[in-house]
Amino acid sequence: MAGRGTGKYFAPVYRAKKSPVKVRRIRLFKRCGFIALAVAVAACAIAAFQINRNAGDSFVRVAASEQSLAEVSSYPRIVSHSSPLPEDYVPDNLMSLGTLPNGENVWLRADAAEAFLEMCAAMSKDGLGIVPVRGYTSYEDQSGVLADAADRLVAEGAKADEARKIAAADVFAPGEDEAQLGTSVDVSIDVNCVDKFTLTEQYQWICQNAYRYGFIIRYTADKKNITCVSAKPWHLRYVGREAAEFMVSCNMCLEEYVAAVKADNLKAVEQDQADKAEAEQDQADKAESAQDQADKAKDAGHN
Repeated sequence: MAGRGTGKYFAPVYRAKKSPVKVRRIRLFKRCGFIALAVAVAACAIAAFQINRNAGDSFVRVAASEQSLAEVSSYPRIVSHSSPLPEDYVPDNLMSLGTLPNGENVWLRADAAEAFLEMCAAMSKDGLGIVPVRGYTSYEDQSGVLADAADRLVAEGAKADEARKIAAADVFAPGEDEAQLGTSVDVSIDVNCVDKFTLTEQYQWICQNAYRYGFIIRYTADKKNITCVSAKPWHLRYVGREAAEFMVSCNMCLEEYVAAVKADNLKAVEQDQADKAEAEQDQADKAESAQDQADKAKDAGHN
């Protein structure tokens, strides 16, 4: 037999018939392949939908946050080296956390204290406990904290001048510590292991839920270039629920949040200035009253 158009002879090819078992196996493999492909396509579609939905949710949250920012009437005060508190500043309505372990030694402004107790109760329902280590700290007490830190370094062999510099780099100077506001609290699972707090379940819970109760982790590693403070994951600041939710949803630190409010909300800035002026007048009145009482006592002693 000649091949078509070649003039060459092609031997006939004989194909062995496949067994019924082998045919069934081939068909089964094909069906499995089609099913696997269909599952993969469906998984991709679901993943794409989830990504789009999450992106949409994020957009809605940010849009809602931007809309609510225009309605902010005030914002939390930033305490820092460039914006210190006066020596005689004492917040009103301080409240003890006495119902918690070590709580009798920790005081917060009443609104912050109530929110903190509510958060601790929620943690307790999840089988977790937390210990407040430090809350309100007066100007005078912070002076002592700084001096103690320097003394410890001297005891370890550092020179006095060097010890003061090292201590000042690690410990807030009096008036520059927001603990004086009465709205921040250091927490742990034990008063002696604050530095290991990030290794605990309580820390993970706080990262996921603290904002629901108006708290933020004030100083984080990724915002050090803005706050100028090293990460302190145990240090919580009460800013109110709306502000906390805004900051978490937009990944903002307090400095960024306040800057955003100032940029978009003149009323909030005016209110903040009025609040500061009122607070300063309050402190001046208290100082004047204390001086008057001292003068009267002195006069009475002379008589």
